[in-house]
Amino acid sequence: MSYDPAGPDDSSGHPFPADQDPAQSAAERGPVAPAPQGAVPAAEGAMAPADAPAVTLPGASSWQPSPPVQPAPWQPASPEYRYVDAPDGDRYADVPASLELSYTAADLGLSPGAYQGAIPYENVERRRRASSGTRARRVGRELVETLILAVLIFFAVKAVVQNFRVEGSSMDPSLHTDQYLLVNKALYFRVNMNKVHDLLPFIPGDDNGQKRHLFRAPRRGDVIVFKYPGDVSRDFIKRVIGVPGDTVEVKDEKVYVNGSPLKEDYIKAAPNYTYAPKTVPPNSYWVLGDNRNNSFDSHAWGQSCQPSQQCDFVPEENIIGQAWISYWPRASLGFVNNKIIKPSAP
Repeated sequence: MSYDPAGPDDSSGHPFPADQDPAQSAAERGPVAPAPQGAVPAAEGAMAPADAPAVTLPGASSWQPSPPVQPAPWQPASPEYRYVDAPDGDRYADVPASLELSYTAADLGLSPGAYQGAIPYENVERRRRASSGTRARRVGRELVETLILAVLIFFAVKAVVQNFRVEGSSMDPSLHTDQYLLVNKALYFRVNMNKVHDLLPFIPGDDNGQKRHLFRAPRRGDVIVFKYPGDVSRDFIKRVIGVPGDTVEVKDEKVYVNGSPLKEDYIKAAPNYTYAPKTVPPNSYWVLGDNRNNSFDSHAWGQSCQPSQQCDFVPEENIIGQAWISYWPRASLGFVNNKIIKPSAP
């Protein structure tokens, strides 16, 4: 095997044999003959004689330059920040708006190209503004809902409970002037059963078209708040003595109901007046103050009108409710002194 001094060199600077194609690989060229013992390799760049044996440096024919190392493309460390195809075209829609881009790649120990896929600041700023607007709308909606709920609760409570301030001494010793009470309006609620029957057919109606009490009607001994029949703009508070159908009378410093005297341990003094027997008409009530001798009540109302007008009775539609709880002053905190009155034996 001979060398071509003018032959092409390989990448290491050594000439190829004249009978070999430099384009061939080492496998295609076959094995190379070993150099004779004692042979000295020619100096770099020197011309070998034509009859010199073939010498190949170890690994020269198989060496290839290594390809340049390319940095791996940057990917976010957290899966929650991976890119998504958002409907609005913002692939960073799932990134929190509070994310700050205040660090450089060098600060975090990353390669210079690490921010090639970073989040554009303008998108973060736009999302931050949108998030602020959404938060303001949410807070505004919650405020409106709270106000509406407060108004509904107010009217619901107002429908069943009302406060009342006692004026005067007509209810001494049970109640005193400037005492504040809660009035239970729901206790005497009345409903039209025919209308209820129209809505709920399985509930029977009323053939007479009368309203029925949802809980119960006023009874003897109840302390009630009502609109004064002679002036409905004024609210009075008295105790029920006669209910519809009762015959009431005052004589001998005693109050009689259906001919039997009442045993009253709640009054301030026995009455010093008389009242002729009268029957309480339907849907009406006869009332007196506990301070019998200093109370403008049923025994006195009839003196200002004709007997046929029946001014001395309280129509049921005028009744607001039962005096329920005393809440001011604190010394009088507690339930109002409602009684159950039963006529004693004559």
